[in-house]
Amino acid sequence: MTQTPVVRAASALPLGLGGLLALLLWLMVGDLGVSMRDRGALPSALELLRRHGASDTLTSLLLSTLPALLSVLIVPLAAYHSDHCRSRLGRRKPFLLAAAPLGGLALMGAAAAPALGPALHQVLGTWSPGQRFCSLALFGICWALFDCAALCALSLFHGLVNDVVPAQLMGRVFAGIRIVGLGAGIAYQHWVFALTEHQLPQVLVGVALCFTAPLLVMAWQIREKPLPTPLAEAPRRPPWRFPLAHVLACFRYRPFAWGAAAFMLAGATFSPFNTFYLHYAHALGMPKSTLGTLTAAGYLVSIISAFGIGWLVDRFGAARVSMVVLALYGGVSGLGYAAVSDAADFRIFYVAHVVISGAWFTAAASLPMALFPRSSFVQFNSTKDLMTVFAVILVSGAQGPALDWSGHDYRLTLLAGAVASALAVACLARLQAGDMARLVAASR
Repeated sequence: MTQTPVVRAASALPLGLGGLLALLLWLMVGDLGVSMRDRGALPSALELLRRHGASDTLTSLLLSTLPALLSVLIVPLAAYHSDHCRSRLGRRKPFLLAAAPLGGLALMGAAAAPALGPALHQVLGTWSPGQRFCSLALFGICWALFDCAALCALSLFHGLVNDVVPAQLMGRVFAGIRIVGLGAGIAYQHWVFALTEHQLPQVLVGVALCFTAPLLVMAWQIREKPLPTPLAEAPRRPPWRFPLAHVLACFRYRPFAWGAAAFMLAGATFSPFNTFYLHYAHALGMPKSTLGTLTAAGYLVSIISAFGIGWLVDRFGAARVSMVVLALYGGVSGLGYAAVSDAADFRIFYVAHVVISGAWFTAAASLPMALFPRSSFVQFNSTKDLMTVFAVILVSGAQGPALDWSGHDYRLTLLAGAVASALAVACLARLQAGDMARLVAASR
């Protein structure tokens, strides 16, 4: 099978110990902003929709399907133009400097949606579909814009890490970066989550500021490496045209399909439970404060284990460690489907879910860097993200109606996780059994 042409890029900037520590510090600051989507914005959005009586189908549509559909168009465009950007600021920073404030403003709009809904209802008069519908529609539009900006920022952040971090340190650097996100999750769950009961708009505004400011600070402080060997000049095209050839070229690189399939199935593994865990806990009568404490405890375990997982990744390879962690999660999820019947059982499973899924995200953080050519990393990584988005669209399109039809049997989210993780492990095993190492070595 033909491989995609690879243009060699300059290696990461040479760094002494002080430079490496400074780089790690600013990347940690940036990760604080990137992590706000999952650590703060998503739990707050789930609480807002639950409070306004949104069905499981509508929750899945607004938080997963609609943003995923929009990001299919936006994230590959951002990645394509980032790869071919040659500004004095670099090729990632200009896009990060745009995505951060846009995402923050959109999340502030989502925070204001419950208050603006009644005003829109009054303006529309007899044409209004209802006050509740107006509030949810405004929230859905603002959330979709925020999610697109956040996903673009995440893709570009990973591209920046790939550009500036030495390859042999990827596992441990990502472990250090993830500690900041986990620490932010602990702070949110322990001190902030309970405030959503009475101060939800203020919490969302605070999350918006914590998303925007760290990304701007990181982009201002980090110097991107020079590119003495630029990529081949791409033909001129309208800036809004979908880069189809840019996407299809990735499939000529043999490890890509198996790697993308593994990430797609991993997304399908965690998405159902992560979307509805708050509903699941509420249905079992678990107080919000208890759920926040359990989440913080799980994050603390993840922090303690992060550097150990990073060392294992650098020692044994990201694909092998990720495969073991995902297989463990599949077993725990299958056991949870069979055994979780009350709040006490849920506590045990939930902590295990937080710890093991956290281990997956730590181990798999550097997996794309191990699989994809460094010189065209964002092209490959954004295409992988695009395929993952397609998986999210399929899963989110089915999970909401399935839960409504089942009478809100949230154990089905655990069954879905067990099945999807088994398939993801099979894809990672295929990567290990194939000639991934030879192809990756040839590409660098």
